[in-house]
Amino acid sequence: MRAKRVWVLPTLAFGLLITACEGCGDSAGTGGSGGNPTGGSSAGGAGGVATGAGGSGGQAGSELTGGGGNTFMECTGTVCGNGGCCDPTNEECVSAACLPTCDSAIRCGADLATCCDVGQVCISEQCETPGAACNDWADCGEAEFCDPAVGACLPQPPGEPVCEYKPPTGPLTPVLEWAWTESIIFPTSRQVINMPVVVDLEGDGTPDVVFVTSDGFSPNGPAYLRALDGATGVEKWDANTGVYADAARVQPRATPAAADIDGDMRPEIISAKLGGGLIAFEHDGTVKWTTTQTDGVTPWTVALDSVTVAIADFEGDGSAEIVAGGAVFSSTGVLRFNSGALVGANLSTYGAVSIVADLDATPPQELVSGRRAYRANGDLYWDNGLSDGYPAIADLDLDGTPELVVISNGTVRVQSATTGAVLAQVTMPGTGVGGPPTIADFDADGIPEIASANGSAYSVYEYTGGATPALTVKWQAATQDLSSNRTGSSVFDFQGDGSAEVVYNDECYFRVYSGTDGTPLYEVANSSATIHEYPVVVDVDGDNNTEVVIVANDLNHNANTCPYGLGGARHGVFSYGDADDNWVRTRKVWNQHAYHITNINADGTLPLSEAFSWLPPGLNNYRQSSQGNGVFNSPDLQVSLEASLQNCPDALKLVARVRNQGSLGVPAGVSVRFYLGTNSSGTLLGEAFTSQILLPGQYEEVELDYNVGPGDVDLGFFVEVDVDEVGASTINECLEDNNAALLSGVSCPTAG
Repeated sequence: MRAKRVWVLPTLAFGLLITACEGCGDSAGTGGSGGNPTGGSSAGGAGGVATGAGGSGGQAGSELTGGGGNTFMECTGTVCGNGGCCDPTNEECVSAACLPTCDSAIRCGADLATCCDVGQVCISEQCETPGAACNDWADCGEAEFCDPAVGACLPQPPGEPVCEYKPPTGPLTPVLEWAWTESIIFPTSRQVINMPVVVDLEGDGTPDVVFVTSDGFSPNGPAYLRALDGATGVEKWDANTGVYADAARVQPRATPAAADIDGDMRPEIISAKLGGGLIAFEHDGTVKWTTTQTDGVTPWTVALDSVTVAIADFEGDGSAEIVAGGAVFSSTGVLRFNSGALVGANLSTYGAVSIVADLDATPPQELVSGRRAYRANGDLYWDNGLSDGYPAIADLDLDGTPELVVISNGTVRVQSATTGAVLAQVTMPGTGVGGPPTIADFDADGIPEIASANGSAYSVYEYTGGATPALTVKWQAATQDLSSNRTGSSVFDFQGDGSAEVVYNDECYFRVYSGTDGTPLYEVANSSATIHEYPVVVDVDGDNNTEVVIVANDLNHNANTCPYGLGGARHGVFSYGDADDNWVRTRKVWNQHAYHITNINADGTLPLSEAFSWLPPGLNNYRQSSQGNGVFNSPDLQVSLEASLQNCPDALKLVARVRNQGSLGVPAGVSVRFYLGTNSSGTLLGEAFTSQILLPGQYEEVELDYNVGPGDVDLGFFVEVDVDEVGASTINECLEDNNAALLSGVSCPTAG
């Protein structure tokens, strides 16, 4: 049966419908006597006829008949449109026409005459069946998008027009959504100097933030793994949780990683352990294992200062491997091989950042650093004899095969993925050895560029392939990282215009830079002593809006460290979102330092056979959060209005049918506001809310019952959807001028 929401309000008088406007604008005007206005948001006056095209891109306005010749006086059913009277037993009023009742409440086609089956949606005027369940677009096929309202893959509407909402270009306006600065559990352990991990620990749809805290940065000092609710920033684990046991303390400078490593559909968290080796925790913070030698018994306790952990399935056999520098472990923590704890370090005795990739497009995957690559069994694949460094991988020249990007000892190198040979090299502007690279299309030319920070500059580089490959500096911006000079960064296209922005934090500031020319777009004081941490861009609270999660520490800051002195220094974890929720949607997961879109599924499980991260669409980047298909898909909420006269002369039922004619679902709770009068300046009679998800093509009836008083004739009634008490829309739609409908000249047949 059709979904209905009923409200009963105090006695008010209405009567028979004699003029109507469906698909009106947010305000409805009144046509002159006998006039013929052309705007779809105007209603004909007495005896007039009003027809129009609706608001920009909207449905055509209904034909409206004035009060001069009442054709409804004998109607005892539902009055509808221009003289129609629907039989309530088998008809309903849809866009001013009486159509056969659609029990599924899902209509489709240009005239909305097609009734889809229960469970279907209407995409491009065709009834379609939703596909597999999804958490984000990466779970869907190339011709699909993930509709967050229902969590299912839907066919992406082909061609144009598609109902889309593109955020307006303009300045970035981040606002702080929550902050964690101290705990009642080991309260002095509040310094955070590692990248946060974002993953849904319980599978409840709300991501969580996992991070390491300490009261100092010595690799031999104690630190604790903590978890926050991504929606509130509130800690999830109490003092009795295993993470706080002395034997479970972690290395304060290491970056953890998270993924489901045992097939229980809940992610585990792996971090470097205080005293050496790795330690794994279950999703609830209990200890799972600590690393052992190949015999599975003897503890493996090699020091892993400032390492970044990575998780991957090398062979695609459903069994996870854990990587720390050049050491690879099974999903149970047993050592498979160790080629060196510092594999992937950049001219340093700490901080290995190695990655996993299929370099030759022939499974299994390889362990990769700047100098060496190793097969999945530990055999050496290649050694270029150069200084080691931080790697990333992408197809820089779009020839279908990837290149390896390495930041090493103040240089940027582009190397052959299969031999390690240097194809091009350039010296980094500024000072210091440089941090882990990001790869993205920074200037919307369809070709990826390289970016990295060092001690005094953040720079973007262009690579040109062909017979004589070249690497040049595209732009640089001044920064300050005098301590590690190895900080990382991430990338995101906030406005979806094809040009990715840089998201970076040095010793003093969190900044967002224009990817095109390096212009700072946003800046806020945020202190850090720095290792190779970076902000992550993710839907951290599961509300289908994008946030940036950053960390801070102030232990080593003094009055001369930053321009703001001690006043702007801080510690903890901070979540920023857009003030108007206009940043384009993104994923709900960022599980490791070597993050790339194909390395993790949205639910925290590992891909059985990881897709090549450099193949389009939307994958040819590294450490970038991407949007995927349907990122601009939006709903188009419309409302029609009808009046049931079955209970006249004592009562009148008004029915607002809220329809979603767009290409994206909307959650329950859409506001429906009813007024006495011809527009929203009339008397507000009440507000109701839809009670179910409205997928494309779906509608819900919201009803209001009134008692009719004597002498109440020729009254008007106005309804609008998705408008709050101050007249603002709460849902971004492709059309905002078709959210209202008007009934005018309403009287019960025997009233008056």
